[in-house]
Amino acid sequence: MKKHLIALTLMLCIASAALAQGSFVVKAGLNFNKLQDIKIDNLEQSWNSQTGFHAGIGGQYRIPVIGLSFQPEVLYSRIRTDIIGKVGEKSYGFRVDYIDVPINVQWGINILFLRPYIFAAPYIRYAIAKGDLLEHVDWKDLNRLDYGLSLGAGLEIWKFQISGKYSWSFGPLAPNGSLRIDSKDWKLEDSNMRGFEISVAFLF
Repeated sequence: MKKHLIALTLMLCIASAALAQGSFVVKAGLNFNKLQDIKIDNLEQSWNSQTGFHAGIGGQYRIPVIGLSFQPEVLYSRIRTDIIGKVGEKSYGFRVDYIDVPINVQWGINILFLRPYIFAAPYIRYAIAKGDLLEHVDWKDLNRLDYGLSLGAGLEIWKFQISGKYSWSFGPLAPNGSLRIDSKDWKLEDSNMRGFEISVAFLF
């Protein structure tokens, strides 16, 4: 727990230092995430993407000569997914709320008041709340500190940004590889979150 808090504090400090330069950003959007590679009582399960959301602040610092910009952000994100169909007689849902800190590295070109761009965004996140089937799972059985990579593209119109990205989580959901939920064995050795996000932002 202590090392998780130290890591979270460090990444927030890095983001805050970057936010002190350049433009201030307010951002919000929708998440469409799902879990991969889960077995329940040795049966493979497919998961639906469910709609979550994210909102937060950031900063943008540009290097205009070469078209690069850096946009660190601090976001509150809710991730949701559920199983296609039922396991036995029950349907299962999944929810985790995170503090996300992505560092967007953008490359774009200015065309009058437009700026189309592509970007890569390594990120780190820390889980602060959970619900649905994870509600009664102890935090020590879950991986609260996660990390991953996003790739995407966007369009900046004057002071507005519209962007979309696909994100891959590299951290396992359960560090021990399995969970016991509702009298069933959930095998999670290779399971992680991935999905698509769309966002709008305003730059001050």
